[in-house]
Amino acid sequence: MKSETTQYDLKKVAVIVCLVLAISGLHLFLTEEYVTAHVVARELYFLPIILATFWFGLYEGVLTSVAITLFYIPFSFLNWDGFAPSDVDKVLEVILFNIVAVVLGILRDREKAREREKREAIAALAATVAHEMNTPLFVALGTLDLMQDEIEADSELGEDMKRVVENLKTMKKLVREIGAIEDIVTRDYDGTTRIVDLKKSATVNNKRFDANSLFCEIPA
Repeated sequence: MKSETTQYDLKKVAVIVCLVLAISGLHLFLTEEYVTAHVVARELYFLPIILATFWFGLYEGVLTSVAITLFYIPFSFLNWDGFAPSDVDKVLEVILFNIVAVVLGILRDREKAREREKREAIAALAATVAHEMNTPLFVALGTLDLMQDEIEADSELGEDMKRVVENLKTMKKLVREIGAIEDIVTRDYDGTTRIVDLKKSATVNNKRFDANSLFCEIPA
């Protein structure tokens, strides 16, 4: 049973299905005389198994190996030669298909779990930093809002306060982007340094942590 929901890429699924069907077709259309060709085609079954485990994980890798097994076992029995060395090779190869799927699938699932934990840690840290930055921003903007009521808007001080408020609102936008970070995507800064691309790092419409729920409402 799958431990988590997998978002399937239909193109990748189609590639795996087409590979299995194409390799199986080779076995069906090649006659028994082409022994080497059958061996090569049999080895090609590892390709969809490896792709399935790498792209999706254990469940899909095993599902692919089982589908191959369900085809290849009846095919092998139809061409059985009384436990000849070639027959033993076929049986061992089928077992190997499934062993490879299980081993690679377990390794891939562990790697995906580590990547998921890393992303969740990054998102939690970003949400915490954003929350801590939001508090002084809320106080500063609130205080300036009150002060603006007592200062003439057209005065020099009033213009300075407007610029301060605009800068604080820019910081407010950056704080929200930081709070929505799920993963780290970097971009080139000056040719020698890379910095975090906040917009690409944040998945605002599908984030694990609702950063805005951690914020006090900042005056617009």
